[in-house]
Amino acid sequence: VAEHGRLDLQHEMLKKKRGGLYYAPQAVKRALAPREGSQPSILDVGSGSGTWVIEMGRRFPHVEVVGVDLAPANLSSIPPPNCRFECDDVNLGLSHYKGCFDVVNASCVTQGIANYRKFMDEVVEILRPGGVFLTVAGDMAIHDENHNVLPLINEGEPGFTYTLRLIHAIREGMRARGPGVDAIPKIYDWLQDQGNVWESIGQKVVYIPLGPWEDDMSEKDKQISEFMRQDFFRMIQSTRPMLLSYGWFNETVDKWSAGAQEEVKIMKNKYYIRWFFTWAIKPGHHATV
Repeated sequence: VAEHGRLDLQHEMLKKKRGGLYYAPQAVKRALAPREGSQPSILDVGSGSGTWVIEMGRRFPHVEVVGVDLAPANLSSIPPPNCRFECDDVNLGLSHYKGCFDVVNASCVTQGIANYRKFMDEVVEILRPGGVFLTVAGDMAIHDENHNVLPLINEGEPGFTYTLRLIHAIREGMRARGPGVDAIPKIYDWLQDQGNVWESIGQKVVYIPLGPWEDDMSEKDKQISEFMRQDFFRMIQSTRPMLLSYGWFNETVDKWSAGAQEEVKIMKNKYYIRWFFTWAIKPGHHATV
């Protein structure tokens, strides 16, 4: 439940940054236009608390919206009748969904997918002609105010911060569980490698401040960066069991976590988190009514 709360916070941040629920709006609306003979459908992979599914269901009441996750959705309200949720592991394959969807959304799920490149080939198969693949991922790295990624700096060395040390430990723990964390910056290149299965592809890379530390920020940007900071605080709590199971001592994790929390709270460091938004559109289209 706590993790679903964090994901809802993240959802609001990403929605505000994008200015909506998705990029490539024309392609999405075209793919979901009402048509004769079949109902347009959306699949949300790793649907978490179900917020994106429910909001898409309300926006497109004529569309079937399906959320898939390993755990049941923690619904705070009754979903619209065109939304449903399934408990399934996409790592077991998606072939049973062949040709079933017009939009596939995969937001912040790279860590849970064992072979992301293989998953992308399966997405092509389950999308109908003119279908749209949407992805969002924040890479587990800290960037400085010039958008340069910061390497690991150990305690006692110049430039050491608890925030940086903790993020590198989380990244190590995630990498030990699977290669998903390293897939994030490769998604756009993999879309290109897939070739003419896509009619067009696009990517937007954004850097969100870890707290509202920039000068002359708009109210909107302040809100987005505050969401990012609150998301980070909650991530510290949610990744603690993973860090302990990876082998770090309780005392070490507590020290790093408390130090990072304090640094981010007072905005001691001017840090950014990098986010990748990518989309790809299949050739073809359906005759609309």
